[in-house]
Amino acid sequence: MKVLVAVGSKYGSSRAVAKTISTVLEEQGFEVDFQDAADVRSVMPFDAVILGSAVYGGLWRRDASSLAKEHREALRLRDVWTFSVGMENVVVEGQPKDEAYGISEKVGAHEHKRFAGSLDPERLNIGERALIRALDPPLGDFRDFEAVTAWAEGVAVQLRELAVS
Repeated sequence: MKVLVAVGSKYGSSRAVAKTISTVLEEQGFEVDFQDAADVRSVMPFDAVILGSAVYGGLWRRDASSLAKEHREALRLRDVWTFSVGMENVVVEGQPKDEAYGISEKVGAHEHKRFAGSLDPERLNIGERALIRALDPPLGDFRDFEAVTAWAEGVAVQLRELAVS
């Protein structure tokens, strides 16, 4: 079974999560193609797609959301899982927690999973630093790669079950 793992990542935190998912699936015997969402030209060669993105202010990166929108019909014909990486405990009042739930529904994903991310103010641009000062979120690396691995292993089990049904 051929699986695409695609991700929208600005600073690399979400890319590392996606790479972990990719590695777990490869170790489980799947043929995996790992790509940045902006580089995906077609989802047609794949049996399954795992699409993820960094989340900023409740929104996915444009490259990942565009991939989902542009390939929506083809994605609906495949087994799809989605994930988001962000600062889960930072929610701006009146803003959806994560637009990915709507994206996930539109592409017919089996599941959407949220993972905590990493926030290093030294890597942010001036506008992002101003926003971070206003929101005052916790700084540091909160990624839980054991949780990412466990989720990817669960996806692998589901993929095997879907292949025989």
